[in-house]
Amino acid sequence: MAYNKMFYWSDDDEAYITNVPALPGCMADGVTIEESLANADSMIEEWISFAKELGREIPREDSDMMESTNPTSLDVASYILNQMGAVDTWMLQKLVYYCQAWCLGIYKTEFINDTFKDYVDGPVNKRLFDTHKGRRIVRKEDYQLTHSFSESEKRHMEHVMGTYGEEDGDTLRQYTHQERPWREARGTLKDGERDNKDISNALMMEYYHN
Repeated sequence: MAYNKMFYWSDDDEAYITNVPALPGCMADGVTIEESLANADSMIEEWISFAKELGREIPREDSDMMESTNPTSLDVASYILNQMGAVDTWMLQKLVYYCQAWCLGIYKTEFINDTFKDYVDGPVNKRLFDTHKGRRIVRKEDYQLTHSFSESEKRHMEHVMGTYGEEDGDTLRQYTHQERPWREARGTLKDGERDNKDISNALMMEYYHN
């Protein structure tokens, strides 16, 4: 599979940004998703070539399979919080969402056996929402990590955190609002109108595939 790539739309750059999590600093942009991904392929070649010139170790390629341990949304949230310490609830929801979305896009399989709803503020997992409803910040002490993840699952979650973890919840909310899965689930609803519809896994798989 070589190296996994994760993209998002940046209003500041007016372009799609593609990150290659396994290769620190390896990023590319493009007016379209396809252009951004193609430019990222070129950047991967340049990154590896430059690293070889400097005699640096080349990170191992990503696996083409996900060894699943059937984690729940709460398990994934616990792992994220264990790594990050404390985050706002919007950010936690979006990071868990991207773990699911990118697993569907890259590996064609679910990361968690659960759904995400098209809430006003972006994709939300109801099971996770019920554990932090009414709160703005959650901490690792609030979600005890008890699940034993596979190494491929850990690397996948770390890729997601490496791509999105430096942002804040409001920025990740904006990202998901620009992307087809949430927008198509919302349909013709106006801003602020409440809905409780599942975001299609099939659409997530199609959209995030690269």
